[in-house]
Amino acid sequence: MTEIPENNNIKKDEIDLIEVFRKIWDGRKIIYKTIAIFFIIGFIIALGTPKEYKSEVTLLIESNTSSSGGMSRLLQQFGGLAEINLASGNNNDALSPELYPVVIKSTPFLLEIMNQKVTESKYDSTLTVAQYLQRHTRSSLVSIIMGYTFGLPGKIIGWIKGKPKNQQTVIGNRQPVPFKLTPEESDFTSAMGSCIKTKQGGSGLANTLVISIEMQDPQVAALLADSVVKCLTHYIIDYRTQKAKTDLKFAEERHAEAETKYISSQRALAAYSDQNKNVIFATAHAEEERLQAEYNLAFNIYNGLSQQLEQAKIKVQENTPVFKIMEPAKVPLEKSKPRTSLILVVMMFLGGLVGVGIIFGKLIYTSYSSKE
Repeated sequence: MTEIPENNNIKKDEIDLIEVFRKIWDGRKIIYKTIAIFFIIGFIIALGTPKEYKSEVTLLIESNTSSSGGMSRLLQQFGGLAEINLASGNNNDALSPELYPVVIKSTPFLLEIMNQKVTESKYDSTLTVAQYLQRHTRSSLVSIIMGYTFGLPGKIIGWIKGKPKNQQTVIGNRQPVPFKLTPEESDFTSAMGSCIKTKQGGSGLANTLVISIEMQDPQVAALLADSVVKCLTHYIIDYRTQKAKTDLKFAEERHAEAETKYISSQRALAAYSDQNKNVIFATAHAEEERLQAEYNLAFNIYNGLSQQLEQAKIKVQENTPVFKIMEPAKVPLEKSKPRTSLILVVMMFLGGLVGVGIIFGKLIYTSYSSKE
């Protein structure tokens, strides 16, 4: 007796499910209309979105420990340089390749990029990246609508306050820290940061870094990708060799001083020997021995500093990383955005969901009205 109600409930659920599909089928015209409306909206969004082009650079990064062993083995072939200590190389380098994307997204780096020169293809004019973003880029239709709807209060407040008279947009050549960005600089760095994408190489390519740039001009995208690579390599080389270059400068200064004293003592000894060649007085020999001792001391100091100078030069070379561009930046031939087909498919799917929602909304409203 208890199995019959259960079968009836199952049959009732099946009937309800069929009824749901029947209601959806009966209201298919509404679904068609909402899909058509959303299709048109998606088409307008696709047309109103400016085209963007992507350019990528694949950079091969040298391992920190790859060159130290080779340089040390090479120096073992030279007697005077065999004792040069290169053990304090880059093994404990704080700036690892994993931090390169952080460097690229940093404010000082982006400000340096903003000052780079690019040549846009439409008017064949050369200008800075900041000037290009300000003069030759356009906003999408969605961002314009959002700016004048949800962002309208902020625009009104900005118009009321106005721009300070002494406020100027100066990109580059600024003091290191602290940064006090103007609103234009803040907008530029945000826009620039969103245009630059980085990713580490996958399996088998652990020492590679892929840098991609998306801009509205294909030539600017390629030029900017090349500029980002150059600025990044310059930044890393400067970081790696900063201490070694400071030591090299100090060694060069001390070496120049030692060389001057060495030459001076050598000339003094030679002149005194020529003037007292046939003199047999003990005082003359004592003075000559004193000058000889000064010469020997100056020579030893000069010789030691010469070795340290060579060591400092080798250290700079040892700390200079090597970067190899595996895949250079190329001017893209096809756009990367907007993806019109994807936008239309997504909008049609949303239109179908909205149409089904309207159908069930009407059913719920009709059921609620009939109960009242």
